[in-house]
Amino acid sequence: MAVLKIHGLPPSTFTRTVRLACHEKGIEYEMVDAMPNTIDPLNPFGKIPAITHDGVTLFESIAILRYLERAFPGPKLWDQWASAVADSLVNASLRYFAARAGFLPVPAEMAQKYLAKTAEVVPIFDRQLGKHRFLAGDSLTVADLYLYPLYAYFPDIAELKAIADRAPNCNRWSAEMAARPSVKATEPSFKPQIAA
Repeated sequence: MAVLKIHGLPPSTFTRTVRLACHEKGIEYEMVDAMPNTIDPLNPFGKIPAITHDGVTLFESIAILRYLERAFPGPKLWDQWASAVADSLVNASLRYFAARAGFLPVPAEMAQKYLAKTAEVVPIFDRQLGKHRFLAGDSLTVADLYLYPLYAYFPDIAELKAIADRAPNCNRWSAEMAARPSVKATEPSFKPQIAA
């Protein structure tokens, strides 16, 4: 079987989610550095990550993760919380993070709406993590793999750190996630610079 290739950048939260899933499932892969908007032959929307594997090309992390779940053995990672993370927290806080890092130019009032939505949904995840070791229960799932790369950037932005400081269960979970071999193996060698 051909080696799976992940096209993206290590600091990208979605690229890291795919890499984390590969590590958790024991899938060997090759990282191919690719910038957004230079990946058009693989993703017509110009976003990262994309994968190529055994004649298959996929883009969008959800599609990639579903493929990894079906095509490879290893622990089952898919659960209902993946959509909750992607639709709520990632949608809001990733956009806020991207605005602060200068990747997503938006008006200040829009950035504040993203921050407010983040402040609204983090307590939901904190309550869930107060009941369970991981978001969907006692086993790691795709939901955790989606949330961790983004949550790992919260300490870098004062406004997101303030939200995280009020989420002790999220912080307990984050510390446990940070100790996982998959997280250590996918730690980016650099992080985006945050605009003042």
